[in-house]
Amino acid sequence: MWYVATYLPVSLVSLKLATATSTGGKALLLPTPYALKMALLNVIIEDGGIDAAKAVWDVLRDARVAIRGPKWIAVNNTFTKILKPKKEKPEFDAETGLTRGMINTIAFREYVQWQGELQIAVHVANDDLPWRRWLTQVNYIGKRGGFMQAIKMPSSVDSLEEGFTELTSASTGFSLFGTMQIMDDCAPKLTFGQVNIYSDERVSRVLRHVSVPYRLESSSRGYSLYCRLD
Repeated sequence: MWYVATYLPVSLVSLKLATATSTGGKALLLPTPYALKMALLNVIIEDGGIDAAKAVWDVLRDARVAIRGPKWIAVNNTFTKILKPKKEKPEFDAETGLTRGMINTIAFREYVQWQGELQIAVHVANDDLPWRRWLTQVNYIGKRGGFMQAIKMPSSVDSLEEGFTELTSASTGFSLFGTMQIMDDCAPKLTFGQVNIYSDERVSRVLRHVSVPYRLESSSRGYSLYCRLD
């Protein structure tokens, strides 16, 4: 069964490719399965605790995810100042009396604005869990500050309406007017310990090339505007 939740954006969203560096990388137009599953995992931990999250992890990891994005997506291109660790040994700064371990540098950032409703559908193997409540409690996606708000109780359907794009399977065809995105997802054997931020275990992900139904309408040095293909 599919659980379909509808959200409205509260702020700009930034979610880069899994392979992007800290100083550069274009933002994805839509959230990835991995980002959504991590947001749901956070909700489950807050709702029922660590033991509840461990018990449901295998079901959440293997869930299918589909999405129907907003009509318009605007991407803001900008440069910003960031602090970056020095590659060499920290140096003593005589002016401040401090030892500097960080340096100032410039980073490229893209911030995405969804103009309209965003629908996310999740298909799970265990329907006895409160997936509708958990989906309602998801209020962020991607990087910190990318807030969104559920606007109604999620529905449950046997099959999805036309217009949804499944993100947990690679696209078999590519529209000349669509946009290719590299979506990351949980690896089939990813454990709860690996996604634990307090663990030293390395996270294992899979990358899929997915064609999302968006066409570039206009762009300039500072922005790109995409329109959904219906």
